Amino acid sequence: MGTYIVKRLEQAKLLTDPFKLKLIERFAGKPVTTKQVADRMGEKAPRLYRHVDALVAEGLLELVEEKPKRGTIERYYRTVADRFEIHPDLFIASDEGDADARDMIRSLLRDTESDLVKIFDAYKAAGSSPNEDELPIVMRIAVRGTSEEIQDLRKKLEDWHKESSQACGEREDSNDLESWSGLIAFYPEQK
Repeated sequence: MGTYIVKRLEQAKLLTDPFKLKLIERFAGKPVTTKQVADRMGEKAPRLYRHVDALVAEGLLELVEEKPKRGTIERYYRTVADRFEIHPDLFIASDEGDADARDMIRSLLRDTESDLVKIFDAYKAAGSSPNEDELPIVMRIAVRGTSEEIQDLRKKLEDWHKESSQACGEREDSNDLESWSGLIAFYPEQK
């Protein structure tokens, strides 16, 4: 399905909301109903309806099929793309956009920090060290290179993201699948 370039701030804000992002992940791949997603998430379907409606209204989810079932209609949705990318203009567009873009970046960083702190607190509370392959990877890198080398690295990151999304996107949720999240920020240093 490809990449969807997010060009509207309203869409970007939805994608930075942790709960809506989890919904986007669950609707990626083959079409599913809100009830199916709710069951997989251990939630009640009514809790999801307004979130799904917001994602549909902003064009991030699409209605694929409607099937009658016992006096109701099952609606099957899926994401409009396998990958969502926020257009850089959203971060530099206007004074109003600047404040919203900064809030969006802060929200992404706060959510990532909160997730990591919860993970490390859970390890500490368990009183035992997890296996090395269960630990989060947390790193900050600084690279220097020619323009071509930097663009090559950028392309490798994008290709890795695409490959990872495709490899895991079509899988059904089941008890033996693990869910991992991450945040990659690759940007030029300011002098």
